[in-house]
Amino acid sequence: MEDRAQLDAGEVRIPGSYDDFVEMLALCEFPIEYENGEIILMSIASDRHEQLVANVIYLLVAMLRGNNSYKRYGSNRHVFIEAAMKAYSPDASVAKGEPVAHTYARGKEAYTNPWLVVEVTSPSSLGRDFGEKLQAYKAIPSLQHILYISQDAPSVTLFSRIDAHRWQSTDYNTDAPLIELDTFSISVLDIYENL
Repeated sequence: MEDRAQLDAGEVRIPGSYDDFVEMLALCEFPIEYENGEIILMSIASDRHEQLVANVIYLLVAMLRGNNSYKRYGSNRHVFIEAAMKAYSPDASVAKGEPVAHTYARGKEAYTNPWLVVEVTSPSSLGRDFGEKLQAYKAIPSLQHILYISQDAPSVTLFSRIDAHRWQSTDYNTDAPLIELDTFSISVLDIYENL
């Protein structure tokens, strides 16, 4: 926790078991994740990052309004990948149908069946987001879309599932058409509105 207090931009990794992670969840008042035997203490987000997250959540609410089969979440709701024993807190996520809960401990839950995850990337998170996190997300059977939004420039990358083993990657900028998420869509301009 002392390392976390000194953290500027980036993350701190400390070795720990899954049980250590669960124990820390009960103590921490800041975001943490778990992968590959490490507890990852996240940095405090920048103003631009949080504005982008707010825009995305607003757009997801508007896009899915009236459709009760989709549940929308912010970063305080972990996505747990049981097969890989990894726990992430995407900036936003959506479950299609009822979320399947994974209980860490009493009162501490994640869900395991996202349809969409959204990550706002920064220079300090880019390698991890497009590396180990992307591969772990792709292993989730229910996941259909992974949306990466650059905090530094109007640039969005969408990964969409083609079938059980293949994904398609599409890059968007402000000149691009709408980002298609099955029968739904959002625009890059709206994601970066007022920024």
